[in-house]
Amino acid sequence: MKKLFVIFLFLFSTSLASFGQIYSDSLIINIQGTLGKLQSENENLKSRLEIQSHSLTDISKNQSLSDRTKWEKIKTNLVKSSEVYKILSDDIIDLKSQVINQDYQGYIKKLSSVEKGPLGFSFEDVILKTAQNKAIFSKKQKNERFMGVLKSLKDSPIVGLIPYASQAVNLSTAAVNVAYAAGMQDKKVNFDKIKDFEKELQRYTGFYNMLDKANLLNTNSSGQTVTMLEALQLDLLEKFKKDAQKIGYNPRDMRGDEALDDYFNYMIGEFSTDFMKKRINEIESKYSSKDGKTNLGEMLQMELDIRHVNNNLDYVQSLCNRFIGIHDQYFDFENRYFDQVKQAINVAKANNIIEGVGEKPAQMVYEDLMKDLGAKKKKKDAAIKSSINIKELKDKIDSVDIYKIL
Repeated sequence: MKKLFVIFLFLFSTSLASFGQIYSDSLIINIQGTLGKLQSENENLKSRLEIQSHSLTDISKNQSLSDRTKWEKIKTNLVKSSEVYKILSDDIIDLKSQVINQDYQGYIKKLSSVEKGPLGFSFEDVILKTAQNKAIFSKKQKNERFMGVLKSLKDSPIVGLIPYASQAVNLSTAAVNVAYAAGMQDKKVNFDKIKDFEKELQRYTGFYNMLDKANLLNTNSSGQTVTMLEALQLDLLEKFKKDAQKIGYNPRDMRGDEALDDYFNYMIGEFSTDFMKKRINEIESKYSSKDGKTNLGEMLQMELDIRHVNNNLDYVQSLCNRFIGIHDQYFDFENRYFDQVKQAINVAKANNIIEGVGEKPAQMVYEDLMKDLGAKKKKKDAAIKSSINIKELKDKIDSVDIYKIL
């Protein structure tokens, strides 16, 4: 017995040690990642503080910046600006691609369908069952003919091609219009039954109308977001080409069949920090004497294009701020859209049109739907925020020392 206890104790302690090792390794990886980020931020801050310190020393001694300090500012800004161009370009492309998220949109589209969806009912079946139960026409033959027309409505060009919730509203309107038109030719028709038929369908169209309103808002806001991003992209392209050419990078022209995103990826891939550092070394070597010293005064006087790029980096900063504004506005639009979709589902609940699915009662269908919708939005938002690091963009543009060198 004692032996068994010792063996058990050994196995338990070994398992505990293994678990502890896994936890320890994971913790070390997380700490290393955090330390890496902090180190990068610290180096950026240190670089800026050193330049600021040199600037203050120069000003206190000579009432102006020395050529060395001016050139150090320009060099640092050029390298940092190449990083900003890269991050801003990637962020614009990422947000454009994320504006329409198929999983989230597809789920809401199912809610809009006239076929059976997450709310447990098929609006096509609702129309047919309601018409059948009301028995609007006294003659069986007329009722059967009416039912035949209703079955063919969804595939008609008027109804079938309409997207989203509007299809359901149009289908309902067409069904009621057919009933009234047929009733006008039948002296024995009971118009109260047609009104009851219409009233029953209105319980459903209240939900679809609200959802239609939400989808229209989303379509308009998504289009507006893409339009603003593309306008920003064109402004960024114009600024980038001017700066890049002044620094010595001449990109090829955009091909006829080439997408703007692909063209940006090509240029930004070449216009890297390595390219910038190499170009800076080439400029310095032009003004180097035999003793290895660089004639900074002559270089600053002659390299007017480089000074021009440095002196106009505040425009790049304004482009970054424009993107941050579009990014924040997009999430505002998304939150409003989400709230309106929830309102539509609550209208469906209030009108008592949600049906049970399998063993799930209607209340559980409603609760699960709200949970699923919230989870999909949360997942979509998290994906965007992880691919578009706004803090990184802000940090990079802040690392550029906006100082005009005269």
